[in-house]
Amino acid sequence: MVRGRTRWGGSLLLAATLVVGAAACGSGSDKSSSTTTAAAAGGLTVVEDGGDATTSAALAKAAETAYDEISAPGAIMAVRTPHGTWVATVGYQDWDRTVPVTADLNQRIGSVTKTFTVTALMQLAEKGQLSLDDPIEKYVPGMPNGTATLRELAEMRSGIPSYTFDQSFQDTIFSQPDTPWTPQQLVDLVKGQEPMFAPGTMTFYSNTNTVLLGMVIEKVTGKPVAQVFQEQIFQPLGLTHTTMPTDATYPEPHWQGYTMQGVDQGGPSDATVWDPSWGWTAGAMTSNLDDMLTWGDALGTGKGILTDQSQAQRLGSFDYSIPVYAGPGKTAAQSPARAYGLGLGQALDWYGHEGEIPGFNTYVQHYEPEGITLVVMVNGDIFSGSNCSASQTTVPSNPGIGPCQSAASRIGKSLAAALGHPLVQGS
Repeated sequence: MVRGRTRWGGSLLLAATLVVGAAACGSGSDKSSSTTTAAAAGGLTVVEDGGDATTSAALAKAAETAYDEISAPGAIMAVRTPHGTWVATVGYQDWDRTVPVTADLNQRIGSVTKTFTVTALMQLAEKGQLSLDDPIEKYVPGMPNGTATLRELAEMRSGIPSYTFDQSFQDTIFSQPDTPWTPQQLVDLVKGQEPMFAPGTMTFYSNTNTVLLGMVIEKVTGKPVAQVFQEQIFQPLGLTHTTMPTDATYPEPHWQGYTMQGVDQGGPSDATVWDPSWGWTAGAMTSNLDDMLTWGDALGTGKGILTDQSQAQRLGSFDYSIPVYAGPGKTAAQSPARAYGLGLGQALDWYGHEGEIPGFNTYVQHYEPEGITLVVMVNGDIFSGSNCSASQTTVPSNPGIGPCQSAASRIGKSLAAALGHPLVQGS
């Protein structure tokens, strides 16, 4: 996190967080063993090429171009269509660029966690164990805007402030990044604060919303949320490399993750072992490329996780008449080009979510008209571009090309454009 601004919580980071299978990609061991001379040198390596030659060439060119424009050591990416899967790696696992990237690496997926939390909530609603129209006060008393419904929390329309903007919280994260946090400690940070707006009248990306929903899930089921995810999502979909950690450990193999958040000067910090409990059901999960491809397809179609009725409700939850809160007296418009619904972002005909947590950046998108899933995972949450603001701290080696944006979203948008289905209007 940058001092005074929580990128992961968004200072109106709807630009990032609003956007937010079929054949298997092969086992992790297969991908690791396919490292070529190009990979050893950090160059782009196509690990799996299940598409046609023209599309594969366009994806490779787009990936190489975008990689040269980011400030992160490496990237793992994939595009899955009904006709096959394309997987590639580029760069290194470490800032010193000594270990080439392989496609089987695990990483923290940040706010992509929110898509799992809201899915589990919707599953409980399907079972009649709760209603999305229940007020949060029913489950967690004492919050600002206690009348806000679970639906409004999931849609980021509650008006409840985000704990990630609390200065004492930020001071602790940067000075003692191995500090464990409980969900109650996190939501207590905003108790007593004034609501940002009346429930349902605006949109603002608040991590408090999704932590509260995690607390609701545990209260309703009587189970740890990690167990609920395992039983209701991981196991049914076969997500064997996705975890909801209870401490700072996570599965091998994993790479090193780098951040400029909290860095006052100099190069990036290695945030690999920072305790993720401060993100909990808003951002603590880990996964790998294979599982994210499966999840992207399930998220976009509802298959294996939601009924057709619930999935239709989810894809119909974008309300473009509700503005984004952009500060006191300021708003910004939502549209089909960029909007937020039930734990899901929309960007034209793409549905998905971006995840940022110090050290890592994940981008998961599903193109609904043609059943295409796109995933990018990067070991850095550092912005790059020609117009980055003081709060979007860059490294001295910032290539300074194009608009300021996160690494995974830059690569993802480049791949989408190469497919002929842009994620950004006019690209």
